[in-house]
Amino acid sequence: MTTSSPLLAAPTAAERLAQIRLARTKGIGTATFSKLMGLYSSATQAIEALPTRARLAGRPAPLIPSQTAIEDEIAWLAQRGGAHLLRSDSAYPHLLTLLPNAPILLFAQGNTALLSSQSVAIVGARNASNPALKLTEQFATGLAESGITIISGLARGIDGAAHRGALPFRRTIAALPGGLDVTYPPEHAALQADIAQQGCLITEYPPGTAANARHFPRRNHLIAGLSRGCLLVEAAHRSGTLITARLALNYKRLLFAIPGFPQDPRSRGGNDLLRHNKALLVERYQDILTHLNNTPLSAHNPAAWERPPARQASLFAPPPPAPLPPAAAVSTSLVSTPPTSPPQSPSPTMPNDKNNDSDKKNILSLLAHTPSTVDEIASRCQLSISAVAAILIELEINGAIQRHEDGTLTTLS
Repeated sequence: MTTSSPLLAAPTAAERLAQIRLARTKGIGTATFSKLMGLYSSATQAIEALPTRARLAGRPAPLIPSQTAIEDEIAWLAQRGGAHLLRSDSAYPHLLTLLPNAPILLFAQGNTALLSSQSVAIVGARNASNPALKLTEQFATGLAESGITIISGLARGIDGAAHRGALPFRRTIAALPGGLDVTYPPEHAALQADIAQQGCLITEYPPGTAANARHFPRRNHLIAGLSRGCLLVEAAHRSGTLITARLALNYKRLLFAIPGFPQDPRSRGGNDLLRHNKALLVERYQDILTHLNNTPLSAHNPAAWERPPARQASLFAPPPPAPLPPAAAVSTSLVSTPPTSPPQSPSPTMPNDKNNDSDKKNILSLLAHTPSTVDEIASRCQLSISAVAAILIELEINGAIQRHEDGTLTTLS
C-alpha cells in the first residue's frame, strides 16, 4: 500500500515539524493520521483543528506534543547522529513504504542510507548453540562483504552474532524494541553503540521508551519489512523467530532456513518450514546471493501479495451520502460531529453498565501489536459485534488502541 498523496510531497520545515507533532499525538495512529491529512491537507491545520473538534465531540483535548518539545527532540537526535524519519522523507526505507500500515514516523541513528539498501534479515534462537552462532557470523560476514546489509533485532544469541559478523563491513541495521537511548539486553550496550557509529539503529519508539515485551512484534515487523529476505537459524516451535518468519512470508520476502539437528528443539521451527516448503534450504551464504539475484524487486510489490479476506469496514469510515463540509465530514472519533441531542437512555450498542470496565479489560487483553479484526475479538470475548465495536470506539478515543486503514486493530500499550 503506497502512502496517500498528501504525504508524497516533501513538506516545508514548519509542516514537517507539525507532522512529527501530529504523529506523536497519543491516539493518532497510521489510519487516523492519513485521514486527518486528507481532510485538512496539512498537519498544521489538523493540529489547529483538533482541540475544537474534540471539544465539539465532548471529548478531552488530545495531548499534542508542543513545538518546543519536538524541537528539543530533534536537537537531541541530531547531537547523536539521529533523526526522525517521516514517510515523506527521502531517507524513509523504500521497501517499508510498500507495507500496509507502514509507520508514519520512525527514529533512526547512524547511516540511514542502509535502510534502502539490499538487505537480508538474520534471526534465530536467543539460546543458540555455539555451532549456530559461528555459522551465523560466517553467513553475516560473507553477505556483508558481498554488499548485503544485515538486519536483526540486537537480541542475545543469533541476533548478536549476525550484527557482529556484518559490523566490520559497516553493513548492519538493528531494529530496537525501545528508544534509541535504551539498550536491551544490557550486555549489548557496546554492540549497540558500535552499530550506531558504523551501521544504523531504527525504532518506532521515541527516546526514553523502555523495551517492553509488547514492543517486540512491532520490532519484528520492521525486521521483516526492511529486508528482501529472512534467514532463520535455530528457531524453536512457537518462538518469536517464527513470528518474524510469518511476517516475511506475508510480505512476500524470501525465507531461508539452515537445517538443524532433528532432535534439537531449537531446530524444529526451521526444519518444519523446510519440510512444508515454506522456506528455502541454504547451506552457504552464496545460496542466498543466488536467490536474491534471481528474484526481481517487483516480487515485493504489494500487487503480487495474497490478499487476506475482506475486512469489516472501519467504524470511522465516512457515510455514503454526499460529501459534507470539512468541519462535519471528519471520519475519526477525535474530530467527529457530536449528536444533535443527548441520548435519553444508554444505547444497546454502547455498554454503560458496571460490566463495561471488565469487558474493556477483557478486550484489551486480547489485543496485541499483531492486528486483529472486530469479528475475531468478538468471537473470543463472547460479546456481540455491536457491543465490541462500541467498546473499541471508547478505547480508541482514549488512546489505548490503534485502528488501521484496513479496519484491523492493535494495542498502543
